[in-house]
Amino acid sequence: MSFKATRKIALEEHFAIEETVQDSAGFVPPSYWVELKHRLLDIQDRRIDEMDRNGVELMILSLNAPTVQAMADTKAAYDLSRRANDFLAEQVARRPNRFKGFAALPMQSPELAASELERCVKELGFVGALVNGFSQVEGSDGVLYYDLPQFRPFWATVEALDVPFYLHPRNPLPAHAPIYDGHPWLLGPTWAFGQETAVHALRLMGSGLFDEYPN
Repeated sequence: MSFKATRKIALEEHFAIEETVQDSAGFVPPSYWVELKHRLLDIQDRRIDEMDRNGVELMILSLNAPTVQAMADTKAAYDLSRRANDFLAEQVARRPNRFKGFAALPMQSPELAASELERCVKELGFVGALVNGFSQVEGSDGVLYYDLPQFRPFWATVEALDVPFYLHPRNPLPAHAPIYDGHPWLLGPTWAFGQETAVHALRLMGSGLFDEYPN
């Protein structure tokens, strides 16, 4: 089947760079890892063949998880997001009719996240952002959810740029997940991804965010 037959756009499509690929190793059995690693690191070769065979005209690429969001050091998260975004921009430029990009953002700093999103949209031509759930930070609590007041200027930037923000799942930190003790099969896409993301989304809704920024 030619991709022209169905003109599908694929959104949940990840890539990795060498610095981030190992973050995905825990999501599959060891026997699957060689295959998954190869797929994450490849963009221009086998991925295009898979798209053509499955009727996917356009793929929106995003960095694998949790990567930037799991880095408590804000500067390290910022540096990694910029490297990943620059790499993705280079890959998209090679086939702009088949690929678009979602920005990775250092949400540990709302200011840096806003500036990086603006750079990615205005300079690199990205079509939005994908963020892997809550972000880890140094300190007593250790996590940031994006309904917190310090993120309001970031959301103002998202609204002004008029691009989508993709809230991607991630597992809760072990210290926050005693309900899963003894039942590791509930983690990941089986249940924990949906539960964690749903609570985060409800926090955003209940915070008044969408009343303040209706677009």
